[in-house]
Amino acid sequence: MKRISFVLAAAAVVVSLAGINHGALAQIGPGDGAGTGAGTGPKRGAGKMRKMDPERMLKRMEANLGLSAEQKEKIRPILQEEIQEMQAIRNDTTLTRVQKREKMQEMRDRYHARIGEQLTAEQRQKADDMRKKAKERWEKRKNRVKECPKQTNDMK
Repeated sequence: MKRISFVLAAAAVVVSLAGINHGALAQIGPGDGAGTGAGTGPKRGAGKMRKMDPERMLKRMEANLGLSAEQKEKIRPILQEEIQEMQAIRNDTTLTRVQKREKMQEMRDRYHARIGEQLTAEQRQKADDMRKKAKERWEKRKNRVKECPKQTNDMK
């Protein structure tokens, strides 16, 4: 009888440890933890979204488009204004998610055009190509999410 109790107690400990380990792994998101297994290790763009920073955006534009100092000074206030407007849209509780998305897209188009006015024809073409590639990546990622079946309670 003692032996059966001991085996049951040991089995309960193993099951509970497995549950704790499973829960701990579920807490680790992309880019968290170490290792090379699926869902671990650093990934570009994974995890928490960074706060939009006009200086970081300008550096990226400078690196990709070769902005001059004069162009940077003209584009900086446009980016700052864009970020403020984007934040206002995000914080507007009267809008639905779809309405926010539509307003954001309109806003991005408007600011893209304003920034494009400060670029040379070659830079503008490169910026348009970069934007097109980013949209394709977004669509690809969005479609991949749609294809994945949602996890239900019976799958957990």
